[in-house]
Amino acid sequence: MEQQKRFWIALVVYALLGLLIWTTIDDVPIRIGGGKIGIRALTLAIVAFFAVRTVLHWKAEHIRAKKIE
Repeated sequence: MEQQKRFWIALVVYALLGLLIWTTIDDVPIRIGGGKIGIRALTLAIVAFFAVRTVLHWKAEHIRAKKIE
């Protein structure tokens, strides 16, 4: 139960961080690899990467726990 609580807290923190990024960072374009991407979009993509990684880790832990039983 402790892990599930920590998981949901982490997702809420990622959502709040995304909201803060959206409201505080201007969408100034920067050049990357010959193209342009907004600095806001880049930082949101990085936070989304970590959120997806957290979800995948949580699901993997559940699968491993079911194999042990």
